[in-house]
Amino acid sequence: MSNKDASNTSKAPSLLESLDLTVFIFPAVLILLFIVLAFAAPGPFAEGASGVLGFLNSNFAWLYAMGTFAMICFCFWAAFSKYGDIKLGGKDAKPEMSFFSWFAVALTSGIAIGIVFWGVAEPVTFFTDPPGFTGWEPGSVEAAEGVLKFNFLHWGIHPYAIYTTVGLCCAFIILNGKRKFAVSSSLIPLIGDRAAAGTPGKLVDGLAIFALVGGVGTSLGLAVDQFVTGINYVFHTDLNANVIAVAFIAGMALVYIGAAVIGLQKGIKRISNLCMYLYIALLIWGFIFGGTLLIVNNTITSIGQYLAFIIPQSFYLEPFHQTGWVSGWSIFYYAWWLAFAPLVGLFFVKLATGRTIRQFVMVNLVAPVFFAFLWFGVLGTGAINFEMTTGAITAAMEEWGLPATLFIYLEQLPLAPVVIFLGFLIIVFSFVTIAESMTLSLAEMTTKTEAMEQRREAGKDAPNSLKVFWGVLMGAIAMALYYAGGLSSFQASSIVCAFPIVILQCVMIVSFVKSMRHRSEYDMTLTDQERAELAAQEAAARLDQPAEEAVETVGAAG
Repeated sequence: MSNKDASNTSKAPSLLESLDLTVFIFPAVLILLFIVLAFAAPGPFAEGASGVLGFLNSNFAWLYAMGTFAMICFCFWAAFSKYGDIKLGGKDAKPEMSFFSWFAVALTSGIAIGIVFWGVAEPVTFFTDPPGFTGWEPGSVEAAEGVLKFNFLHWGIHPYAIYTTVGLCCAFIILNGKRKFAVSSSLIPLIGDRAAAGTPGKLVDGLAIFALVGGVGTSLGLAVDQFVTGINYVFHTDLNANVIAVAFIAGMALVYIGAAVIGLQKGIKRISNLCMYLYIALLIWGFIFGGTLLIVNNTITSIGQYLAFIIPQSFYLEPFHQTGWVSGWSIFYYAWWLAFAPLVGLFFVKLATGRTIRQFVMVNLVAPVFFAFLWFGVLGTGAINFEMTTGAITAAMEEWGLPATLFIYLEQLPLAPVVIFLGFLIIVFSFVTIAESMTLSLAEMTTKTEAMEQRREAGKDAPNSLKVFWGVLMGAIAMALYYAGGLSSFQASSIVCAFPIVILQCVMIVSFVKSMRHRSEYDMTLTDQERAELAAQEAAARLDQPAEEAVETVGAAG
């Protein structure tokens, strides 16, 4: 290191100088209270969460459904409108990683552990217990050919549209508008810089951080549940589940906090790439030995069914059937993604420099959908095939529950011990990739803007002590929800925390549209000449007059 580098490094502000207390205290205290209540009174805590869950499901399922579909429309509009060619970070910005690494980090930082937990469990569950409104007989051929379209509905366009919406709304104003790395920055076109930096902005950022109780808590809790059950199932042990859970969370916390401390390029990117290689290895093995031709035919068939029913099913809320299936599955998933979205979307901003808006949508929305087709097509069809021929999966599920389904499926494949070991690795790295990205986002979001700029000039990101704090807190959230009731507790926390987020994201969309229509005002990467020309074009569009006349008008006014 040169003397100049050493001098710059020494100028980095300390923790106390960097910490944005107004953003940090409110969500940190609420989350700590949440954790204490979950541990101190798990029964009443679970009952209270379930009560709120029931109220929201009964009265606001329509809001989750309509809001989520609006986000899908927004993302495709942004990508294929005249704004799709805008480069995030300015026309001279250069990408910081390859497309593969970008895709790997984006995919694994969002719903990685979700697809690992539900990749086998959900198709088999729908096959043996189909949605009541379909009229399918459990275990029937109709169910076998029809269930994947519901898996694609839950893990395809909807979740990635939710994440991409937040990412787009934040990326332009942060990278091109040179504003703070915070969710509240996305609202600047509507509420102004002063309000975004003041109490309204702090409340929005605090809400986004607190929502991780539902998002991160659910994801990490599922990983804990799956790993703990997997250990006892695979090794035929009866170890204390809470002991295994504590050991697992503690070990993983050391890894994901360490990766966040190392940074995006050296830590998070490498682990995400490794996680993708593990996914690909499992897909190839499952494709070869799970019934190759059957997998191809059923996956293609299901994609066609999905494309045919995505719009009507997105709005279907069982007005008369009232089986509870839609609220228990689809609405739960939408809420899970929504609770997670502010921080996942904000993290996507860190990957977007040098990419166009259209590329941002393609990599963060379209590409992951094709991966979901492959993942559920291979694992889901293979598991249903094994179930129809042997019945082994549901027999073991009845004894061990949903968390064991991945390992029950892996046992059916050749070289089962090796593949099962691969399964454990996938759980570990999927856990780590989500937690490390959220740790980094939380730490930067709770760092003062001025301090963050000084730290970047000194070659540093957010204070490591903040990363440690948030990393430990996320592990505690996962443990608290696991202790308070497992899957039902995760489900309740997701839907409750997501309720204000769906409203927030709709407001963010309006703000983004305004920033596009007035880009000359918000894009700080433009030169003076570019700004003047763009302002003339915007004025012409609003006045519906030729751009040449608008330029003359602007010039005359100048």
